Amino acid sequence: MKVRCRTVDSVLAEAEAMQRRIAERAHRLFRSRGGAIGHALEDWLKAEREVVWRPALEIRRTADAFVVEAAVAGLEPRQIDVRVSPTELLLSADVRHQDSEQPGEVVLCEFVSGPLFRTYTFPEPVDPGHATAEYRNGLLRVRAPLAHAATKLDVQAA
Repeated sequence: MKVRCRTVDSVLAEAEAMQRRIAERAHRLFRSRGGAIGHALEDWLKAEREVVWRPALEIRRTADAFVVEAAVAGLEPRQIDVRVSPTELLLSADVRHQDSEQPGEVVLCEFVSGPLFRTYTFPEPVDPGHATAEYRNGLLRVRAPLAHAATKLDVQAA
């Protein structure tokens, strides 16, 4: 299924806002331990795991594009927000896990609730206006054509 892909100038503001949320949670963890110094990285990593779901990615560079696959099983295509700038990709969604209506007591549940948030900085400029996204079998696939490849296509079409 097709997923809407939005062109943006930058994803910096969204990334900074998420970092602030993680930093606030890390600071609360630090204070809850009595302010003992020496565990800042542990606090940050724990806060990151608690605040945001970062799906696994596989990124390939083809002759004319970057192809990004993200493991986002359990989401509906309409939940996924894909934003592409000339240098960055932002994947986001608000994920809410609801308990199953199945009989019995839940003994273990590892389903994630909260924001899915993943950024990636492309090592080469892409053409965000021609980026596409689709979702199938739990994988989101974003194709972002290289900027110079899009220029060549535009010249050939003229």
